[in-house]
Amino acid sequence: MFIKVKMIGKEQMNTLVTNYLDECHIPYKIKYHTKPVFTSEDAARERGVKLTQIVKTMLLADGEQVIVAVLPAHKRLDVKKLKRVSGHKNLQFMDKESIEQKTGFILGAIAPVGRVLEGMLIYVDPSVFFEEFLDISSGDPRAGLELHRDVLKELLSNAIFAEIIKKE
Repeated sequence: MFIKVKMIGKEQMNTLVTNYLDECHIPYKIKYHTKPVFTSEDAARERGVKLTQIVKTMLLADGEQVIVAVLPAHKRLDVKKLKRVSGHKNLQFMDKESIEQKTGFILGAIAPVGRVLEGMLIYVDPSVFFEEFLDISSGDPRAGLELHRDVLKELLSNAIFAEIIKKE
């Protein structure tokens, strides 16, 4: 199968996420960074968007079961709510090595979509979709991807939508 190759300068950008989106014929826009970024705040600055447009993806585990939490970057995950809605009482944030081993993603460059997440329970806070255009990680800290909220919602259609953010 032929996969389009994205370019960053003279280097190729060919990630698990861009490959997946290309295979599914999903439209997206690559937003290159001037330097690798590993936080939502840095990603928003580099891409010239509001923090409310950045989608944060966090990985937790209860034993061997991986739980994916998807929320807007300006909000904080309420682990107690996630435990309650998922039924997993022993959830712990996954460490860098576990994330890389189980998903191939780099800590700080985790996307909410892709084949590597198949079989994992994905919980999405509905407030993710308040902005029309959303930015997710490309799986590479050197760039992010912009998607329309309807496209991301369709990509996450098998996820469980539940309030998992802390009240402020």
